[in-house]
Amino acid sequence: MHYSPRHPLALKLLGSAVVFAIIYFTLTLGHPVWESGHIFSSVDVISSLSAPPALPEKLWYKLGPKGLSDELRGYVDDLSGDAFVAEHFVARPDIVEAFLAIRIPIIRADLLRYLILYTHGGIWNDLDVSCESPISEWIPAQYQANASIVVGLEFDIDIWVRQFASWTIVAKPKSPHMLTVVEECIEALHEKSREHNMGIPDLKLNMLGDIVDFSGPRRLTRGILKSLSTILNTTVGNDEIAHVSEPRLIGDVLVLPDYSFANSMNQEHGDKISGQVLVTHHYAGSWKNEFGGELPIDSNL
Repeated sequence: MHYSPRHPLALKLLGSAVVFAIIYFTLTLGHPVWESGHIFSSVDVISSLSAPPALPEKLWYKLGPKGLSDELRGYVDDLSGDAFVAEHFVARPDIVEAFLAIRIPIIRADLLRYLILYTHGGIWNDLDVSCESPISEWIPAQYQANASIVVGLEFDIDIWVRQFASWTIVAKPKSPHMLTVVEECIEALHEKSREHNMGIPDLKLNMLGDIVDFSGPRRLTRGILKSLSTILNTTVGNDEIAHVSEPRLIGDVLVLPDYSFANSMNQEHGDKISGQVLVTHHYAGSWKNEFGGELPIDSNL
């Protein structure tokens, strides 16, 4: 992924947010089928608040504008993140209002992934993630019926506070854990708005502190653990996700060892335990610029 710092902060796609192509395909046994219809078509809407019996076999990818053909970019232009949030969260005007106000691409990017996973469920991968093992092997058989969220540790070592990787997340739709992550992000935006005495649209990247903490892996981790603690009526914290040498089910959250989603980090800084590598993250980090994300290549604003 590439970014163009010469462009000012203005986005046409996803309403002044990072440029996305969100593509999914339905997995059938041995026969992936690319869906040609509208990505957010009504057939995908989950009307029931109860979790389905199985994790949806959908893949969601985040792509930058230079990763798309002209034809596909034109198709994706109609799939506004603003419209998606407005349609699917009409009962939560606080979420819609905050999302539409955000002008920092990486914050919108992080929040949108959580909103999509809450709405539709499925498997989220950032563009700089490659799959190393069949997805059908990711969840051990004994956990498949009960896991509604699957996350992998980014590192599992005592000198750091542990956190889940956010580049790959598996979720059932309508998970209360994912909704808690969304609500925590929204509250953090309002806190910064009050702190700087300005509206959310006027917030700049350098006002938010560490993005990893604000809306990234640490926010994801804290939100899930907070939700688990509430549901299980007990404290679920760093100790409960420590020294994970094999998949560990906590409530309905399946925590995978650090070698599963973050083996390079594990080998360099972690416990160096070996195991089945499920994905490799290549750390493109395209959001790490002064604007907080990738800008559209045709932006003139």
